[in-house]
Order: sequence, then structure tokens, then C-alpha cells
Amino acid sequence: MRDSEPYLSFRRDLASDRDVAREETPTPTTTRAVPDRPTRLPPELITRTRLAPDDAAADWNQTGYAKFGGNRYSSGQGASTVFNFFANDDDAEFSLVDNKPAPRTRFGAKRFQQRGAFQRRDQTAFVGGDVGQGATRERARQQRMQSKKSQQWNTWAYNRNRDTVTYNSSVDIRPEWAVLEQMALSELTKARHAVEKDFVPTDLEARGALRWFDKAYDRVTPKLERDLVQPKAGAYHTTTSDDPTLMRLADAGEGTVFATDQMVAAIMCAARSVYGWDLVVTKRDGKVIFDKRDEGTFDLLTVSETAQDAITDDKENINGVPQLSRESTAANHAYAEQVLGDEPPVRLGEPDELDAAGAYKYRKWRLSDTVTLVARCELNGVTEMKGEKATLSIKALTEFDSKVTGMDWRSKIETQRGAVIATELKNNANKLAKWTCCALLAGADIMKLGFVSRAHPKDPANHVILNTQSYKPKDFAQQINLTEANMWGVFETVANSVAKLPDGKYLLVKDPNKPTLRTYEVPEDAFDDGYSKEPLE
Repeated sequence: MRDSEPYLSFRRDLASDRDVAREETPTPTTTRAVPDRPTRLPPELITRTRLAPDDAAADWNQTGYAKFGGNRYSSGQGASTVFNFFANDDDAEFSLVDNKPAPRTRFGAKRFQQRGAFQRRDQTAFVGGDVGQGATRERARQQRMQSKKSQQWNTWAYNRNRDTVTYNSSVDIRPEWAVLEQMALSELTKARHAVEKDFVPTDLEARGALRWFDKAYDRVTPKLERDLVQPKAGAYHTTTSDDPTLMRLADAGEGTVFATDQMVAAIMCAARSVYGWDLVVTKRDGKVIFDKRDEGTFDLLTVSETAQDAITDDKENINGVPQLSRESTAANHAYAEQVLGDEPPVRLGEPDELDAAGAYKYRKWRLSDTVTLVARCELNGVTEMKGEKATLSIKALTEFDSKVTGMDWRSKIETQRGAVIATELKNNANKLAKWTCCALLAGADIMKLGFVSRAHPKDPANHVILNTQSYKPKDFAQQINLTEANMWGVFETVANSVAKLPDGKYLLVKDPNKPTLRTYEVPEDAFDDGYSKEPLE
């Protein structure tokens, strides 16, 4: 109470002044006298910011509440005096300083409400929260998680509403064929084989000759396109059992598993495949031979196999799976023939007994004590690079309709070359992976990828060459996430599953609508005399 003593003294003096004012009431002709006692206001009252609740003081200069009260202390004559005092309680207009802690983000029943979630999170970050690098990284992480969940939801909703395409099997499965083995392709992606530095192939034989690549096709652009010329003779890849060199090597005991590079690549990339395919497996005297059916479609290339929008299976549609496969296979063979020049070829070995356009290498890999692979690997051409000869694996991609594929090659192949190849990796992941496997198996130095497009989207018979790109097989394999450890791990798994079966004839089938690889036991006369062509009842 010691602090209030000056103020109490002031109030006593003020009461005395009121008594004096009543005794000396001025007449109309006299001037009101203003006492000088209020000038003795103690300095403690001037510096105080808040009076005690039972105290009140006059606002002498009308600076405190005049703008809110509408001149609440002014007199009726329009002049203010020291006696215009109101002892009102102003506690209602007084508020303490907010000393509450900063609000914290609440996680409760409303945590899954997305409206304004990011706004609340940002507001919380700047009101006493952490605004350093840690908070920035946390917000970025939460936004990435939210974006990922939205993408998953959108993908699920899209797949739910779109039409499901059911593809036909590559071979009619007979009811009497028994399923001996069934492997999920998702499990094959985990298979691994240790690829050490000493895991190198052994070249057994080489046959045929390689023609020189015409470097003028490296300078082809959409503005300087070349018409694709169809060759007079078509391409045919001889199966394993009809290759005399492979059969001679089998009789000599060079290996336990015999196949072509395309068959080995199909097994290695089985987890990426969508369409159905099949191989005939024959086991005799501990040797396993992979073959293709003569009436099958194993040699046909696929188009947009792994695209998000499935291609129709209509045989009459020019953009259906059957016709696109034949068109792409013919364009690939025509391109590989057209880009080779007429210079004297480079001979790799003895003349080819199969009359092939390129050359073959017969190579051997030892995977385990029970699996030794002997494969026929194909090379398509040769070129000069840094003063040395470089063997080539030449392939061609086909564009049938830019509105379907989502990428116009003619306008993007020069300015956005990476975007074009990325789109092809998404739409044709299996085909590009098999081509890369074949290049690695053959030991090709360079992969030549040609970009062939229809002259008109409605004309599947005429094509033009738009561009040619070169890649090193190992670098391209890393780009498409294809590892040799997984390649050989998948093949070794399939080969071991077949090697443990008794001697007989089997059929390895990729289900066209499920990621499953099945092994059927078939009769010895299966696929002979039109057995597989008979319709099912």
C-alpha cells in the first residue's frame, strides 16, 4: 500500500480544491480561477501503466479514451476542465499480454481431413515452431507422401474404370496336359546368380560374315527421312533342333542346355512380359533342348506390350496386337537389311550353314555343375569406331499412331530424344530388355536402334526411317535396370526346374493374363501333324 500513498494525498488535495471552488463561484462578469495545485501531480502517477482496481484517475489531455468514447470527458461548453472526472471501471477495456505457448499441430479425429491441411501445417511452422532445415525437409517429405498416395489412388481409380483386355494364349492348352511346375514371375525378379570376373563365355564356333553399316543413316532426321524398302526375302530364325552346329555340339557333350539367344532372352525377361509365349522343351540323356513351334508366334515382335493403355487383341484391327506384331517384325528386318552397305563383308568364321543375313557365334556359359548353356548368338553388322572394328546388334522400333503412344517422334526425336526413348522404355520394356539381353549374349559392341514410323497413321504398309541412335549394351542395360545377376539367376532357376524332370517332352508357357510361368507335360507326338491346330471342343 506504500505505492498508493502519493495518490491518496492527491485525492485529499483534490477534495479541498472542490470546497474552495464552491465558495468562490464566479459571476458572469468575473473570470474563473484555475487552481495551480494539480501541477503538483507526482511523477509516479505519470509513469504508471495500470492503476489499482480501486483507483481511478482523470484523463487530463484526452489522449487515452477520447477516440473511443466520443469526447467522453469534454464538458457541455465544449471546453475541458480538470474537474471532468469519471470514476468508471475500465477493466472491461483492458486485456493482459498473451503469454500462452505457441499452438501445436493436433493429431486426432480430424487428422485425415485434407482441407486446409497444408495451410495449418505452414501456419504452425512459423508460430513458435521449427523453421530450420529440419522442418523444411519434414514438410517436403510429407508432401511427397501425400502426392504418392494421391497417385496411387488415381491409378487405382483409373484401372477400376477402364476396360480390361483379355489376351488369347499363344497355344491351345489341352485338358489332358498335366501341370508339373508353376512359377510366379514376381519370385523370379529376386533370383540372383553370382557374376564374377571369371564368368565369361567361351567361344566355341563362329559362322557367317558381317556387312558394314552405312553411316549415312546416322544422319537421318525427320526433315531428311528415308523411305523404308522391304527386302525381297523374309527373315527366318532356325530353331535349335534344326541347327546342325548346335546338334553337333550337343553330341560332343559341350553343354547340358541348348537354345538360341532369343529363347534365352525370353526366359531372362519373363518377368517383364505381358503377352503369352511358349517354348517346347525336350530332355534326352540329361540334355535339355529349347525349341519353338513352327506354327507359333515366338519370332514376332510385340508393340506397346507394357503400355498403360492395353492394345486390343482384334485380328482385323490394323492397330491390334496380331497385325502390329507382324508389321513391327517386317519393319525390323527391313531396317536391318537397308542400313548395311555393299562393301566386302567381314568374315567371322566358316560359311553359315543356315544362310542367315548376319553371323552367328556359338558360345558356352557354365552356371553350375548341372547347367552349362550353349547358345547361338546373332550379330547383324560391323562398323569402324576409333580405328577399330565394332560389332553391331541392329534393331528397329516402330511408331504406328502418335495419339495412342502419347509421343510424336517427328516433332520430338531431335529436340527431346531422352523423352522419346523414355516413352519407349515404358511402352516396350520387355522388347527392349530382350534386345539388350541378345546384345550382351552375343558380345556386341554397339546397339543400333532405328526409329521407323508409318508414312501415315492409317497406312500400315509404308514406313519411313526417322532417326538412328547408338548405345553400348552395358550402359543401356543399366538405364533400363537390367542386371546380369538377375538375368542369369532367372535362367538358372528355370533350367534347374526343367533339368530335374525325367526324360520326355514338355511345354513352357507364359500365361497371357497372369504373371505365371507353367511347365506342362505333353505327349511325344504333340505339335506334329497339326495336333496343336485342332480346335478345342
